[in-house]
Amino acid sequence: MPSTVCRLPGFFLLAALLPIPSAAGAPQQPSDVILESSEELFCVLAAINAAGYDTGIGIDTGNSTREEVRALLAKESIPIVPELRQFYTEHQVADDAAADLGQYVSLALLLKPPPAFGFVVPETDLPPDAKALRGLVPLLRAFYQQAGLASLWGRLQPRYEAEIARYSQPVRRSIDLSDAYLRSPSGAYLGRTYTIYLSLLGAPGQVQARIYQADYYLVITLSQQSKIDEIRHQYLHFLLDPLALKYAPEIHEKESLISIARKAPALGADFKDDFSLLLTECLIKAIELRMDKTPKAVAQKKVGELAASGLILVPYFYDTLADYEQQESALSVFYKTMVAAIDLKAEAKDLAAVKFTQPAAQRDTPTLHPATPALTEDQRLVSDADNLFYEGKYNEARAAYQGLLEKDPKNERALFGMAIVAANTRKPDTAQQYFTKTLDVARDLRIATWSHIYLGRLYDLLGKRQDAVAQYRAAALTAAAYPTAQAAAQEGLAKAYGSK
Repeated sequence: MPSTVCRLPGFFLLAALLPIPSAAGAPQQPSDVILESSEELFCVLAAINAAGYDTGIGIDTGNSTREEVRALLAKESIPIVPELRQFYTEHQVADDAAADLGQYVSLALLLKPPPAFGFVVPETDLPPDAKALRGLVPLLRAFYQQAGLASLWGRLQPRYEAEIARYSQPVRRSIDLSDAYLRSPSGAYLGRTYTIYLSLLGAPGQVQARIYQADYYLVITLSQQSKIDEIRHQYLHFLLDPLALKYAPEIHEKESLISIARKAPALGADFKDDFSLLLTECLIKAIELRMDKTPKAVAQKKVGELAASGLILVPYFYDTLADYEQQESALSVFYKTMVAAIDLKAEAKDLAAVKFTQPAAQRDTPTLHPATPALTEDQRLVSDADNLFYEGKYNEARAAYQGLLEKDPKNERALFGMAIVAANTRKPDTAQQYFTKTLDVARDLRIATWSHIYLGRLYDLLGKRQDAVAQYRAAALTAAAYPTAQAAAQEGLAKAYGSK
């Protein structure tokens, strides 16, 4: 994907100024981690602030830029603002501040610089939330000219650079410590970048993570407390996600454990669907506890809580990392040993004593793979239907999904459920119909990604290779967040599904 970065004179490349020796004594290479601001993101958020985006107004962050920009725009007579207000109102996500802002973050990350604001990928490949907002682009072009955003952006550079400078040292220290713990130079991941954008115009305290193709993004809005832990968490994904892809066969051998995790009500659907993703998250949580040198009693309590939430391999990885720390190999080398040493019978026995917790209240700070919030009745019914599918009870699952669709014909999880049931019962025409319907309404990134992959496979089986490749390409934009899906998209692009 072409870079969406509009680089400033004062952007920070967070390479270590002094190399940290690796286990073998060789210096580490600079990491491809960038901390900066984005003009595209500034323009999009300026537009929605002028259009009625009021979330978080009045919360003291120690920085008044958002309020000043809003006041300045309100004083101007900007002809396009009424249309912007209508657009924002029609697309507002009620009662979910993270999702409301998040859709505009997704759009901004996939835009080329002003004044054209073209897309960096074909519109057909846009993820669901950005695709739903593509009608904003012509309004944004007009707003950019009418509001004089180029001049305003230039005048605000010192403020952005000051906030970036405030974050720079703690972020670099966090990156360096992560590299040191993993004993693996991040420079080994050539062609991949991790970009952290600071935004002064979003609701306070937001952390928005995205992975598009090979590139990782984290958008952070202002708050009294820094978000270093969130920055580190996404960086650990940046370093470890490729290992889940590299060692997919070894991970697959342990996949039967996911049947235990699926019983956890608080575990997010992403983790229940992708064991590689679950394993990586468990490893990262364990690494964070080890890196923080959490006191043993506190750590054991936290490990138990994480396991009870559905992150069932945190106890295993927490204990195994003690062995890792006593040897000299990099984690990228030790990784295969750790995965291979997972004893399925022993883990199942230990996990039988775990009492899973119920979903917690929804948080305003999102992650790529959030825990499930307290379920509504319809969400509980969808979860029950999913469990029937996982158990191979396809007729019962189909009936459950159909019942949900009678109540809400646009329930994306029910539509997707009908599609995968049809695919698994060898009804390709029905499957294609439901995957297409799913993509028409889907906002869930995992569901959209897998719908593209399944459609690609169906087109391949019909001999429509060009149509199949288009579906795999659309899936590839967002598949990196889901290791199993990423492998499937790459395989589909390399050769037709079903071919030898």
